[in-house]
Amino acid sequence: MKFHPMYAIFACAAALWSTGSFAAAPQSSYSTEVHLSSGKDLICGVNQAAPAGGAVSLTAGEQAQADVLATQRLRLLSGPSSPYPSAYTAPTVACASMS
Repeated sequence: MKFHPMYAIFACAAALWSTGSFAAAPQSSYSTEVHLSSGKDLICGVNQAAPAGGAVSLTAGEQAQADVLATQRLRLLSGPSSPYPSAYTAPTVACASMS
């Protein structure tokens, strides 16, 4: 059986990809703007310190809605399965008022 040089290229690319050297890991900490159904506009930090802004008092329902909206990007990055706990499956969310 003859070894084709392209197999070596594919093997190297696979090794680099699996070690994380080929592509950067998706960002798991960020700030995002959130608009709640109650009309409150928030800036939320996901997996990072609370953003600068006014103090905010949220009901339990508003806090749950803010958490879900702020972490939407993480759910898209982590895909259908991800180890638990991780920055993707157990994030911290801290919000401040934008006004």
